[in-house]
Amino acid sequence: MNSSADYMLGITVLPEYFQVEGAAQVISNCVETAHANAITTSPYVMRQADLTEAHSGQREPPIDAGAGGVRLLDRPLWGKRELFVQTAPAFSPSKTLYRHLKYQPPSESELTQQQQHHIHEALKLAHENNVLTYMQVQAAIPPGYRVQFACTSPEDLPLLPNQQPALNRVAANASLASEDILSYHCALVVDLCNQYPSLTGIRVDWPEYPPYRLDSVFLDFSPAVKEFAALGDGPSFTSIRLSIASFYDALHGKPQPLLTNSLLQDIIDSTTPWEMLADRFSHFAIREWLLLKQDLVFNYISRLRVALDSHGHQDKQLVPHAFPPPFNTISGLDYKRIAPLADHIPVKLYTMHWAMIARFYLDQLHENNPQLTESLLVSALFKLLQISDEAAPSNIAGVKYPSPNEPHLPSERVQHQKIAAAQTAAGDTPIAALVHGYGPLDDTMSRLGVGLRASNNRIWVNRYGYLSDEKLRKLGALFNNHVQ
Repeated sequence: MNSSADYMLGITVLPEYFQVEGAAQVISNCVETAHANAITTSPYVMRQADLTEAHSGQREPPIDAGAGGVRLLDRPLWGKRELFVQTAPAFSPSKTLYRHLKYQPPSESELTQQQQHHIHEALKLAHENNVLTYMQVQAAIPPGYRVQFACTSPEDLPLLPNQQPALNRVAANASLASEDILSYHCALVVDLCNQYPSLTGIRVDWPEYPPYRLDSVFLDFSPAVKEFAALGDGPSFTSIRLSIASFYDALHGKPQPLLTNSLLQDIIDSTTPWEMLADRFSHFAIREWLLLKQDLVFNYISRLRVALDSHGHQDKQLVPHAFPPPFNTISGLDYKRIAPLADHIPVKLYTMHWAMIARFYLDQLHENNPQLTESLLVSALFKLLQISDEAAPSNIAGVKYPSPNEPHLPSERVQHQKIAAAQTAAGDTPIAALVHGYGPLDDTMSRLGVGLRASNNRIWVNRYGYLSDEKLRKLGALFNNHVQ
């Protein structure tokens, strides 16, 4: 990492806070109070939605497919801790870069003209304070500025092995094999580096297949992936698709249940449950399927790196976010393969999402396998996902998205294990802990401390909107105590 210090404390500051609080105040809060030496923002500006208009905006904070409806902002926007918003690009896109592409960036608007100066001012102040600066984009979600505003065409959606789209996803990613998606995002990262030449680099969120829901794990079998697979020399796409379709059906009790209480107990008792399951289910093409996913993710990230390099931006860092082990196995992100393309890799320690993911999986599996003992199913899934230091709840109802005042799952030990496993796989490429600021004060500070210790003082905090003044002060004190 090209930092002048032997540590990194980065904070993701979405641009609406520059608009509401003022760039000078936000940078002061991050640098002087929290002692951050890096910030990330995004290339859009925001306004409150007019709720009398049709299609009047998206909830802020994001609702996470319903489970995150309990979330509230620590730092209000326009006086509110939850609201509906609309966005516009913060710059005038270079039409030349997108010529002949299917996906086009939204045109600048009056909101752009009125508010874009806030981002320029923030970047200028950051550089005056020797702070590294990044632009964050959403992988495979055109226009790529913010996850809630996806405009993906139906033909570019990732598909399940039955060739149908997954419903009610948390992530809105398109197929990573779509050439139209790839071309647009390559143009976007080049455009941003041209528009903001002082940037340290580009951060990419979700450059994989985010496995928030069980159906999302079983992506992607779209026609674009079939074409992509045909370029390699591995097993045929059709044979993999049909085998994984059978595996999906079996997990859902068709034609006979694959999951039994005996299997769940074996998972709980095993010291290496993933290896045990790989042997038990070796008749399915799971290994070949996961390798295909890895190829898709590696291709996406490498295309972005090539685009930057070929347009004179060899000096710009590329920083892909990643799900932690073992989630990355099912998301398709291989730390070892992408490490040479990345300056550093922030590993998501979004512990409130771990409970949400587990609950989504549990609900679907138990509904389709009512023969399973609930306590065994919960314990087995917690063992596989490695999301808590303590025993799993005894029933599914006990697994839930924490409210703003509830601590997250106790997970200091497993967080250390996840960061260590990622660093071992990434080799010389540094791993950073990406810790979410959502949650009560003491719990948040505890998790930030875990991230610092686990990652050798390399941490990103997501995001400024969840960092109250008291959290910012305590973050600064924590960092001073830890790095000195």
